[in-house]
Amino acid sequence: MADNFVEFAKGQMGAVERLLKGLPGISGYIDKDMRRDADKRVREAIAASLAQSQAALTGVQNALLKGGGLAMMDEVNDVAVNMQTLTDRIKTASYGYAGLFDPVRIKEQQLDALVRFDRAMAQEVGAINTSIAALAQAVKERTDVASAIDQLGAKVQELNVLFSKRGEAIQAPGLLDDPGYAPPPADLPTTTE
Repeated sequence: MADNFVEFAKGQMGAVERLLKGLPGISGYIDKDMRRDADKRVREAIAASLAQSQAALTGVQNALLKGGGLAMMDEVNDVAVNMQTLTDRIKTASYGYAGLFDPVRIKEQQLDALVRFDRAMAQEVGAINTSIAALAQAVKERTDVASAIDQLGAKVQELNVLFSKRGEAIQAPGLLDDPGYAPPPADLPTTTE
């Protein structure tokens, strides 16, 4: 996902930017600046997806309320508040890549690990949407609503943890040297033992 935004940014480069990119020592900085812009755009896209998820959850809350599920409204509201907090965290997070004079340097391999975090976060938003759909179905059928709420809450918490780990990695890039810290590359299957 971030790679698409980086390629788009490269395509939008003007003649002066291309000239500067050709200068020794400047190329890496411009690439990192484009990655920084891509990071911002990815986070904006993830936050927008979460906002859509919240709108869907509001619809489920209304259906639950109309169906007599007042007793479960507190639990659903807690999930909605956690989603809003997460959306706000993602929207307002600092940019993810060090500039030319920043004291913290992030290497290309570490940048790739941050992109893997971005992809994993986008996948988690998809899992949240699936959980919201399952909750909507449970409310409609009036079966196992509490379990569906719990599953949705767990998915929101997983994304929250993933985003926190990503933020920690930006502050301490050395964490990304541990192969198990970041999500695996998209082309590698995950194994659970």
